[in-house]
Amino acid sequence: MENQRVYFYDSRQVDANAQGLNRLIRRGMKPKWYVVFHFKDGGASKKLTHRRLDDQLVDADLEFVKDQLYTELYGRKWRKKTSRALSYWSKEYGKSQVKPHFNLVIEELPYPYDDFRSVHVLFNTVLPLMCKCLWKHSAHIQPVDHEEHYYLSRYCSKESTLTNSTINYQLTDF
Repeated sequence: MENQRVYFYDSRQVDANAQGLNRLIRRGMKPKWYVVFHFKDGGASKKLTHRRLDDQLVDADLEFVKDQLYTELYGRKWRKKTSRALSYWSKEYGKSQVKPHFNLVIEELPYPYDDFRSVHVLFNTVLPLMCKCLWKHSAHIQPVDHEEHYYLSRYCSKESTLTNSTINYQLTDF
């Protein structure tokens, strides 16, 4: 019971987090892909299961995932690149207590990851090989329509509460 996550729905927090993505879009972000990706839950490993319960460690893993993703897309010096794809990161637990997943909204990716098939390979095969904390073939990818922005931002922040802001402000490109 001590590791039980109890969240109280707060529509103000969800609205505030949804406005964050909408603000990015108004400032010029052009979302192209929406990706939901699952972390490994630990299985029989108590150490990894504990890691999934600690928000700071999940954030550290998420930071590693972003670093590996952008290194694959732009090379080792991706941080100095000014024309890289902007991204919006949020994490959720859903009904599970030990299987977090993250939502990623990202702009169009550079060649060779410029179509659905190559993006699918990137997130379901290449990235899990680089990041052992991710499940292989667990990414759900869909292109983003211009009319879906409002619903997408609400969906990415639906688990936000006063004590749990699902948006990762350190990784999101504001």
